[in-house]
Amino acid sequence: MDFELDADQRAWREEIRTFLRDNVTPELRAEMAEHDLEFIGGELTAFRRKIGAKGWFGLNWPKEFGGLGLGAVYQHLLVSEFEYWGVPGPDLTVTSVAPMIMRHGTQQNREEFLPPIARGELTCAVGYSEPNAGTDLASLKTRAVREGDEWVINGSKIWNSMAQRVTHEWLCVRTNTEVPKHKGISVIIVPIDAPGVVIRPITAWSGYRTNETFFDNVRVPATNLIGEVDRGWKYITGALDLERGALTNAGDLRRAVDDLLILAREIREDGTRPLDNADVRRKLAQLDADVELAQLMGFEASSLLESGTIPSVLVSVEKIFSSELRQRIADVGTAMLGPAGLIAGSDPHAVMAGKFERLYRAAPLLRFGAGANEVLRDVIAQRGHGLPSYGR
Repeated sequence: MDFELDADQRAWREEIRTFLRDNVTPELRAEMAEHDLEFIGGELTAFRRKIGAKGWFGLNWPKEFGGLGLGAVYQHLLVSEFEYWGVPGPDLTVTSVAPMIMRHGTQQNREEFLPPIARGELTCAVGYSEPNAGTDLASLKTRAVREGDEWVINGSKIWNSMAQRVTHEWLCVRTNTEVPKHKGISVIIVPIDAPGVVIRPITAWSGYRTNETFFDNVRVPATNLIGEVDRGWKYITGALDLERGALTNAGDLRRAVDDLLILAREIREDGTRPLDNADVRRKLAQLDADVELAQLMGFEASSLLESGTIPSVLVSVEKIFSSELRQRIADVGTAMLGPAGLIAGSDPHAVMAGKFERLYRAAPLLRFGAGANEVLRDVIAQRGHGLPSYGR
């Protein structure tokens, strides 16, 4: 294996960095800090439009779908650099939803939804979990009934992150109650502003906003069904595999460890440096090595995607490793900073605007987001090692 980027990939990475240097302004960072990516309009909207204008949302899409035709490694580099800079790049609409529309959608699905996704104009929240259907997603109850040329949808979704700032739902619904539960599920694209859609906020311990979303006799065109009716479980699991890969890009982890190394070299009030402590040096060295491993996992997954394979087992391994590494980084950071590491970013005395206090509170989210780590360990055992599922 060649562990180095080739000349074209290095040039691409430098192009991304130049764009970020030119366009990540103090105004953009101020808006993001104030609104936590929930503000519609303003600097963030303008930033997304610049990305769309460059074609970067569809950079690894086939050219026949309006993309640039670049490989998955190029997208991996893009997402990694955006994460390192702490700004939003391609989201799950681009990395998870669009590939499923390309693979399984009808021609009308592709023509209607892919171009606005590529321009950054159509964004999706993923409507999966329900109050009584989380890990056992196939137990979902949200119904869609065909009436003429429309689907009529009733039900609710929980942990519906980003619903307050997207244009559509990638909605998982039950369309058939007469077959085994995995076989009667479909996916429908639903405009978030459709009559009958109601969004209620839920604020997590981390300060992150998620939502509960209700669908009361919501009507959408029959053509908003993705692919074939009752075949949605395949589309959902494929999108979840891609979501795990997208959520586990290690760019932000690399930045967090780099920031810890900077803080470890600073002289404290007592004249010492954290880096002078052998235990701190050992922990930082371990984190640095683990981030390198997480980045290599990301490149391996990207290489498999370029070959046409969805790396289900690998992205599950990567997701577990990186989410638990994120928690260890937060633990080391807050411990190394001592009481100062517990000051929230709203306090002017907070170290690095409270970065590690915020990371500590946010880290648990990705241990269960896109599939709880405990469940993914079963996925690895069954898909990767051929072990039987429970009850078999």
